[in-house]
Amino acid sequence: MPISYVMIFERIGPENILYVSANCYQVLGYRPEEMVGTSALNYSYDPHAKHYSCQWPADNPELGVTMLPHNMQRKDGSVVYVHALSINCTGHLFTIVVAYPELGDIRVKDSILYKLQYEVDYESNSERSRLATSDIGSVTSTDTEEARHEDIFYPKYPKVTKESLRKAHVYTARASRAKACFVLNCVEEDSQGPVVEFVTNSISSVFGGDLDGHEIVDQPFFTLVAPEHMTKAAVFMDSLRSNHTPQLCTLHLRRDPFGNSDDSRVVGVELFGASSGDKFVMLCQKTRTLDDIAQKEAPYMSLEEIVSSDYESSDINEAWHQLMW
Repeated sequence: MPISYVMIFERIGPENILYVSANCYQVLGYRPEEMVGTSALNYSYDPHAKHYSCQWPADNPELGVTMLPHNMQRKDGSVVYVHALSINCTGHLFTIVVAYPELGDIRVKDSILYKLQYEVDYESNSERSRLATSDIGSVTSTDTEEARHEDIFYPKYPKVTKESLRKAHVYTARASRAKACFVLNCVEEDSQGPVVEFVTNSISSVFGGDLDGHEIVDQPFFTLVAPEHMTKAAVFMDSLRSNHTPQLCTLHLRRDPFGNSDDSRVVGVELFGASSGDKFVMLCQKTRTLDDIAQKEAPYMSLEEIVSSDYESSDINEAWHQLMW
């Protein structure tokens, strides 16, 4: 079974990790406190990783999401094959690392990071090229669960088998919905529930410009939640606390949580989060409304679709693009 963890790190060098969920220990053998403050690239087995820059994707709307097959090095020196799915949030990257330890010692022989950087720096206007690698294969087709917008659930990751590992491809996607990274402090003694410790500036876009990040830092998260979804939010937090596996949930948040108490305006969001000690590390994305559909906003992917897409056979029209050498 795949094992996943999430992390938030700065996209400007040296790509320091700000937060990482507890499952990093199962994948890499490091505890979160050992990884925080170190470079996200330190854990790459790729010898060219130190030359890679994470700054370039955030300036290109076509690269809102990047899926990179990669080898990461564990604390004991062994290597694990992963899919690293990075999502841009202004000056930060929210990355979901899905590891496949059951595949054994599978190597991406050629340096994908080095080639990807070369493509961006020198061949940005060239036609797509093929990523020639060895011993790595295409992701096999798998069914994607239908989004269950009223439930708290675990994402279904793409299926990878040892027999199918022949080539590796980097995939990118335009994910146009507003997103923000959240970190909540969930100290048990706090009677108000989890408190917002960190949020990216992009939260203003999620709330349609009605709320800035500095307004909600140090505020109880439940202050933001619409009354009709308060119980659902509490169940989600309890579920994150009891299980380190990343989970998905949809909620209604109040557009003006600190203003008129009679203001019933809400914004629908998807949350993808995981626990890390006494913290919750989450990605928040604004859901698509009927107005967005009427305006033919393109292309849209829910967080569940982003995480669970089979990149080789995705039926999401024009969402995923393959970078090839």
